[in-house]
Amino acid sequence: MRFVASRWGVLMMTSAVWLVGSGGRGQEQGFFGGPDEVMTGVISADQDWFLSGTSDRGGVYGWLDGGFVGNVGTPPSKFNGPYNAVDLANEPMMNQVYLVAERTLPVDGSTGIGGRTDLLYGEDFPLATSLGWETNPAPRGWNRGEYYGLAIPQLYAEVGDQDLSPKLRHLYTIVRYEGVPAGGNFFYRKSYSYQFAGPFTQWGGLVEWTAADNMGVDTGLVNGWKGLASPTSGVAFLGRARVKQDDNSRAVSFTIITGDEANDFSPLFQPTPILVSANRTRYSLILESRPAANWEYLFHHWLGTQARGLADGGTALWVGIEQYLFYRVNEAWPWGQRFECFQDTDGTRRA
Repeated sequence: MRFVASRWGVLMMTSAVWLVGSGGRGQEQGFFGGPDEVMTGVISADQDWFLSGTSDRGGVYGWLDGGFVGNVGTPPSKFNGPYNAVDLANEPMMNQVYLVAERTLPVDGSTGIGGRTDLLYGEDFPLATSLGWETNPAPRGWNRGEYYGLAIPQLYAEVGDQDLSPKLRHLYTIVRYEGVPAGGNFFYRKSYSYQFAGPFTQWGGLVEWTAADNMGVDTGLVNGWKGLASPTSGVAFLGRARVKQDDNSRAVSFTIITGDEANDFSPLFQPTPILVSANRTRYSLILESRPAANWEYLFHHWLGTQARGLADGGTALWVGIEQYLFYRVNEAWPWGQRFECFQDTDGTRRA
């Protein structure tokens, strides 16, 4: 159970994630919720209960993620606010009924074909939808419910080997630390940067290259932030580089996305700017370290800019820092703490 401050009072939160899966995902000892884990949603390496047998090249797996937030302020609207993927007060929430079907690339060094499909049902579905897919043509598309719906956040095919694999895909963005899949996040309640500062899903092509045992590079082109078809989004460059020590005790990664996007921000302290398509850029810098036995520390700095995002035609800016500290009590019980600073300099991000 966790206690956090809210505009309505004190929130008491408890949550649980149940994992079921089909094997084939070999893992080194990684950081808690490391960048790659958050994007994929990782099943524990010692998982021994399977939906459809075991395989060296993937299969069918998933998880259930739900929780409860008790608010002593008892808001009549049942809204904790601001929206942070855990927004209902004093009633149980089923955030994710998540199912993955995948075939991974060969692990013996040969070239092969792989693919993956993700299905998400639950209260988190708005985070995983994209314009021109689930939300076309109506704002909620094939979902009509207020709280629960279905999304297909990942759908892709790939060809290659473990060192080089081009993907044509609908994917979770790689420009962040925390992500939508509950299987890859440590905390139930998400950070403000997760909520307001970046994209969730993208459509496009991505090439993943393992340049060396301790270095990986991803690069590609995507259709903006969270859209299959959008009149105001343009082709954007997406790139990431990650370098780690041989024992994975320290790592650094830098990710950037830049391209034209609508300047449709919610104006909190200014008149609404004229809707146009202009450059939007966001980067993430992540430093990971194990300073001592059983301790892990992560530093995440990010910055976003939107050209013509202000009513006077100027550039909007938002920036932040997150820090995470984890302690492994034993193999079953870790403890974690998050420290965050979020600055929406021009008051333009949605709240």
